[in-house]
Amino acid sequence: MTLSAPLRHSIVIAAAIVGIVLMGIGLVARFNGDLTAAPDDPAPTLTGGARAELVRHLERSPRDGRSWVLLARMDFEADRFADAATAYERALATGSKVALDPAIWCEYADALGMTQGGSLAGKPRELVMRALAENPKHPKALEMAGSAAYEAGEYASAVRYWRELLLQLPQGSREHAELAAAIARADERAQGR
Repeated sequence: MTLSAPLRHSIVIAAAIVGIVLMGIGLVARFNGDLTAAPDDPAPTLTGGARAELVRHLERSPRDGRSWVLLARMDFEADRFADAATAYERALATGSKVALDPAIWCEYADALGMTQGGSLAGKPRELVMRALAENPKHPKALEMAGSAAYEAGEYASAVRYWRELLLQLPQGSREHAELAAAIARADERAQGR
C-alpha cells in the first residue's frame, strides 16, 4: 500500500512531535525536574535543537495550531513567558479545534499573566472568561476566574467560582480543604469582616 504525500507528511510531523515530547520527558526525568543544566551538558543543545526543529516546522506549516501549542508549552516551561503567550495566541488564531479547548485559553492566560508579574488582571482575565464560555465547569478556568476576581477585590465573585470548583474536588482531599479555606477567607472579605 502506498501512502499519499499529505498522509506521509502528517505521519512524519506526528512522529517528530512525539519525539520532541518524549525527549522533553526524558530530560525532566534525567535532571529530576531541574532543567538548569550546566553549560557543558549536552541537554540544552537537545532541547534547543528540538525547539529549533519545531520552529522550522511552523515556518513551513504556520497553520498547525497543535504545533503552536507545543511550542508555547516548551517556551512556558523554559520561563520564556512572552514567547509562550505569542505562540498560544498563534495557536488559537490558526487552529479552530484548538480554540474550542478551554485548557488552552487558560494556559494562554497563565503565560500572559506571568508576563505581568503573575497578575491575571486585564487580558489574562478576559482569556479565562473565554475558557469558561467554552466550558462553564472547567476546573482550571474556575480556579483562575476565582483568583482573578479575588485579585480585583471582587470577593463574592471569587466565592461563586470557587464554590463551583469545590463541588468537583474529592471531599477530604488536601485540594478540597485548601480551596474551602480560600472560600472562607473570600467570603469573610465579601461580608466586610
